[in-house]
Amino acid sequence: MFQPESIDEINTWWSTRVDQQVPIHWRHRWRSANTTERAVRDLSITHLNRVIDYPHRDMTVTVQTGMTVAELDQILKEHHQVLPIDVPEPDRMTIAEMICGNWFGSRCAGHGTLRDWLLGVTAIDGRGRIIHSGGRVVKNVAGYDVQKFLIGSRGELAIPLEASFKVIPIPEANLNCVYQTDDFSILQEAWQALRILPFDFQTFDLTSSGRLEISVSGLPQSNKALRDQIQSTLTSFAEIKVIQVPDNADEIDSWKTIVESITHPQDRHFAIRVGVRPSQTVEVLQLAAACGLKAIGHASRGAIVVTGALNVVTSVQNKLLTRLAELNANVECLEASKSLYDLIHKNFEQTKLSPLSEKIRNVFDPQRLLKSNAVMVED
Repeated sequence: MFQPESIDEINTWWSTRVDQQVPIHWRHRWRSANTTERAVRDLSITHLNRVIDYPHRDMTVTVQTGMTVAELDQILKEHHQVLPIDVPEPDRMTIAEMICGNWFGSRCAGHGTLRDWLLGVTAIDGRGRIIHSGGRVVKNVAGYDVQKFLIGSRGELAIPLEASFKVIPIPEANLNCVYQTDDFSILQEAWQALRILPFDFQTFDLTSSGRLEISVSGLPQSNKALRDQIQSTLTSFAEIKVIQVPDNADEIDSWKTIVESITHPQDRHFAIRVGVRPSQTVEVLQLAAACGLKAIGHASRGAIVVTGALNVVTSVQNKLLTRLAELNANVECLEASKSLYDLIHKNFEQTKLSPLSEKIRNVFDPQRLLKSNAVMVED
């Protein structure tokens, strides 16, 4: 496996692969290394892990993308700053994988996704060209936003080698509100009531177990005022119970709980990410619960992560996927058996690119050398 120490090294190696038309597998799994892996990897960029530029007073940072998310977090913490993007196993996932997988978690309610934070990239495409897009400053309007193409591209257009992000100060205080109900219709009504409040939540999650998890961040006094508004809004729902949790408590975050169940090395789970209209979030969560599966919905965006044991019966998988197809949902495999991956790919992913997508792909990788390593485990 080739592990370049510089962009020049990867460029030389890459040119040989392009000349010989040899496919390039580079992404490694985000879950633990001691699980079964089918994907072959012949390139690792983990040695490209330096900080390029960090003018912390400008609240921007530029790093090589072989750096892990946890390493970037630690660097930013030294100046009391944060990139508010949630990923599974941040101590293993690289910045490049985060970009190409378009990862986000609970904090997307208040902070958006990578599209809101990625300022620019340096990447190498399927032709072996080093491309630069965007810049290192927030107010940058020159050229095309090519870096946006790479977000969620699965590494099939180009591999990010350097990335620039804007960052924010770590909030002075977080305040958590957690509620529980056994009635999904009440959960839907609560969602409708909360979404019209005149302020943004930091997190706004619903789960298949009927939990409603909200957090706000800022000054302690303002946080308490916002919590009073939340509680006042929910007082009309007698079926909703308040769950007492300490402020700044990580254990209330169901996103982390779901991720831990997936990444545990002894467990064999599948995980899919479902995209629907925000108003359909509760319906998907109720469907997951009826199938005996765990799910968490980022209610502000209609993004739901559904997970369950790999040995779940085929009829349950078919029931789930059939209803998701009726909802015109977007379904993406995060972790799956080969049979489930093929089923989802057949029913939800376009086997033929649209004319525009085909043109974009031809610009970046006309020979189709970049191969996305699907995350699969043995059936």
